[in-house]
Amino acid sequence: MARSVLRGGAVCALAWVAAALSALTAVPPGGLALDTPRGAWLAVLLVSLVAVAGLAVLGVAGASPRTERALVLTGVVCGIAWGASMRAFMAVVAGRESTVSWLGTFGFILLTSAVVGGLLGYAEHRRRLGRPGRRLTLVPLIFAVDPSALLLVLPAMAGGWALAGRGTPARRRLAWAAMIVPVAAFVVIVALVGDLSGLLTPAGVAATVLLFSGVGVLTLACSIPYRGAPRPGPDTVESRFTVGVPG
Repeated sequence: MARSVLRGGAVCALAWVAAALSALTAVPPGGLALDTPRGAWLAVLLVSLVAVAGLAVLGVAGASPRTERALVLTGVVCGIAWGASMRAFMAVVAGRESTVSWLGTFGFILLTSAVVGGLLGYAEHRRRLGRPGRRLTLVPLIFAVDPSALLLVLPAMAGGWALAGRGTPARRRLAWAAMIVPVAAFVVIVALVGDLSGLLTPAGVAATVLLFSGVGVLTLACSIPYRGAPRPGPDTVESRFTVGVPG
């Protein structure tokens, strides 16, 4: 259990660093103009990354969120950070041709990511109470408002199912095999729209690490609704309850 937690933490930390580096490469030469879509998006990315770092510190200190509201809010913050980071990946890959719009970035990517994150936070709340909501396993499909996102979402959902220990070992191996889809799609897309040698540049390396660590983070998040209830303890009920009884 401790080993899996360390591995999950390492994936999240790697995604955080890669997102921060990609954000720096996406800052325009003139600096951030918050009244523009690009400036506002980068500001949201940087602020959300700081918030996620703060949540990580709280977790290490043993003060992680426990109430329903806190878990949902944590999910929203993490969802926004994930969506803004994936937008940074898109910007790095597109290079100078990258454009940022209010509707596309905020109306689709960030809003959708916030909704998915909040619902998965709620799924974690129900899991801790021993009342998992199986319909919440379908929450990541909200990303399908952009059908191309399914190249990441479906493999992550399969990986989350396997990560939670569902199914037989053979079926879990098959689910893990689906994770090769984002890798193949990434190589093909880069070969079609750009130059594979660009992946060897510092920005290309950061973008590649961001993509795959981001898929790893999404896989961890997708596993939440599939996981069983934890053992009785301080995280299994809300702080206003004692052994599941209000009071």
